[in-house]
Amino acid sequence: MMQKSKRVHDYLFIFLEKYLSSLPLKHAYIKFFEKATLEEFEIVDINENDTILHIGCGPLPNTLITLAQHFKANYTGIDKDKEAVKIARKIVKEYRLNIKIEEGDAIDYPLQHFDIIIVSYGVEPKEKIFKRLRKETKENVRIILRKQWDFMDTIYGRNIIPEGFKVIGYKKRRDFLKSYLLMKV
Repeated sequence: MMQKSKRVHDYLFIFLEKYLSSLPLKHAYIKFFEKATLEEFEIVDINENDTILHIGCGPLPNTLITLAQHFKANYTGIDKDKEAVKIARKIVKEYRLNIKIEEGDAIDYPLQHFDIIIVSYGVEPKEKIFKRLRKETKENVRIILRKQWDFMDTIYGRNIIPEGFKVIGYKKRRDFLKSYLLMKV
């Protein structure tokens, strides 16, 4: 039941973002999440030479847009949804930002050269993805894992910290997401 609730939530969220991307409201949507994103990334020290990957960037890559507007670094977003990638590329182009958006899946996308990796809440299968992250990333990679706030565990199920990682910090966002900064152990 809980897994079904999460799948429905994920589907509705993707549908909403695709719909909003076709409206002038998309810029307001991105702006709406700007402060939450900046607060979230206070726990991550972003440097100019960092390469940042967002797994599951979606059609409205507001995290990457906000970060690129505020921090100089190298940004890449991937999504396995071909339509989401097409929309995201168009929106990034509107902002005139140097963000690479590619169709890709965390199961087979090259991960070795990234310094910071963001794993969106809806990205699955997490166990398989984190197994790859543990084996195929830099030793000092910083990973942001997003999950729902703890009080929502009864609806969406409890997410545990993946094996082989430790929590360095966390931040509760205003939009009921909790972001963990993880490092390999």
